[in-house]
Amino acid sequence: MRFTMIGDTRRNTHYIDKPNEDLFWFDKVQGTALVLDGVSRSRENGIYPNPSPACMVTKIFAQAACAVLTAPGREGAKEKLCAAVMAGNTAVAHANEGFPSDFLPGTVGVLVLVEGNSLHYAYVGDPIGIALSQGGASSFTFLQTKAIHDHLGEFTSHEIRTYICNNIRHPYGYGVWTGQDGVMDFLCTGIVSLKEGDRVILCTDGIDAFLSAIGLESLCTMDSRTILKKAMAFQKPEGWMDDRTMIIIDTE
Repeated sequence: MRFTMIGDTRRNTHYIDKPNEDLFWFDKVQGTALVLDGVSRSRENGIYPNPSPACMVTKIFAQAACAVLTAPGREGAKEKLCAAVMAGNTAVAHANEGFPSDFLPGTVGVLVLVEGNSLHYAYVGDPIGIALSQGGASSFTFLQTKAIHDHLGEFTSHEIRTYICNNIRHPYGYGVWTGQDGVMDFLCTGIVSLKEGDRVILCTDGIDAFLSAIGLESLCTMDSRTILKKAMAFQKPEGWMDDRTMIIIDTE
């Protein structure tokens, strides 16, 4: 199957000193892509950590995962995605050795690999995956932090970051690639069947405000470059925008 890929990213509009901790990458020849979202840190004495630990581990994860995704091999798409995730998380573990805090730097995101007429995906955290086909739109990811967000007032930030994160035994547990083994319990995988003319959109949760404002079905009425342009330019009527990143894959 032939396809095209485009992508873009924008930094948050809240803090001048907070860098863009999102990252995207794709390889049209190999039919693979990823979107990552570094987990924000707390400000220290009003100053955001510089350099950003989240930026650092996001780049480290991406480098290791991309090496696996583009390496020659005969394994299936799901196996290759899982191997890429393992490589990325292991690289983050090495980078976090000796980190002076229980709150380890981490990243979340979604990786995809096209095999035949199927798009295989693997994700952790709150990335957004949307499939557009024959005038309809549907999400194939869910927000892993929804439960903890619904109960934020019941736990301290320290409890959330160090006890609930990557703890499958906790009812509100969620995953982050911090290098910890427990994150693999939260890895979600699946397949999206593709037909000619279908479209897949991958994005970080910073795009959620844009999607909520326009509705998923309206994505079917715009071409890819228009969607990308509008998503990057979107501003909330009130408040500020988080880092936002999007990749759009079109089948031909």
